[in-house]
Amino acid sequence: MLRYCSLFSGSSGNCTYVGTASGGLLIDVGVSARRISNALKEREIDPQSIRAVLLTHEHSDHVAGLRVLCKQYGWPVIASEGTLDALAEQNNINPEQRLFLLPKGQRLAVAGLQITPFDTPHDSRQCYGYRIDSDDGRSLAMTTDLGYMPQAVMDTILGCQFVHIESNHDPDMLMNGGYPYWLKQRIRGQGGHLSNQDCAAVLPDLLEAGATRMVLAHLSEHNNTPAIAQNCAESALRAYGATQGRDYLLSVAKTVGDSPVLYF
Repeated sequence: MLRYCSLFSGSSGNCTYVGTASGGLLIDVGVSARRISNALKEREIDPQSIRAVLLTHEHSDHVAGLRVLCKQYGWPVIASEGTLDALAEQNNINPEQRLFLLPKGQRLAVAGLQITPFDTPHDSRQCYGYRIDSDDGRSLAMTTDLGYMPQAVMDTILGCQFVHIESNHDPDMLMNGGYPYWLKQRIRGQGGHLSNQDCAAVLPDLLEAGATRMVLAHLSEHNNTPAIAQNCAESALRAYGATQGRDYLLSVAKTVGDSPVLYF
C-alpha cells in the first residue's frame, strides 16, 4: 500500500510525501525546514523514516528547506545531474551532504519503491518528474513544472493509478492579471507551467489507462483558484463520460500543510 500526502503545493512552495510501511520519500522541499518538520509530525510521519529527498529541479519553491533539513536529519538527495550542478553553483548543498545522481530512465529502489525519473520541459537546468511504483503493484506519477505535456511524459505515466499533475494557471486570469509581460510569456511558454486546460486535456487518457485518483497541483496563487482548476478538469472528464466519485476521485492540492495522508 502506498501513502501519499501533498504537504505544500503552489507557487510559494512544494513538498510531497510518498511512502510505504517501510519508509518514505519527500519530493521537493520548497518551504522552510521548520514548516516541513511540523507538517510531518502533525501527520505522525517520523522524519527519521524518510529515506531520501527527490528533487524535481533547483528553483527556490522546490528547494528552500534543503540545506537545513538535510543537515538536521541527514537525508540523502537524489536528483538529475543538471539539478545537482545548479544547487552546487547556488551554494545550496552542505559540504557533507550525500548526493545521488539519477540518470533519466534509470530505476532506483528506495524504501520498497521503484523510482523512475523522466525529463519535463521547464526553464531550469534539468527538470524531472517521477514515476513511483511500489512492490505490491501500486503506481504514482509526480508531474509538475512543465510548459506542455510531451508524448514521452504521457508514455511514462500512463497506467499509474494515482496522478499528481500540474494545473498551474487559468490563461485568462494570467493574461489579464498584474504580472509583467515577460513573466506572463514565461509561464505560458513551453518551458513554463501547465495551464488548467492543458492539464484537463490529458486527464481522460490517464483515466482510460487506469488512473482513478488525480490531484491537481502547483496552482498559482495569483492566476488560478481551486474551484476554477477543478471545474475545468471535471468538465473534461464529464465530456469523456466519467463521473466524479464513481469513476475517479479528483481533488486540488492545498497551498498549506493541512492535507491528510491518503492510502491506496
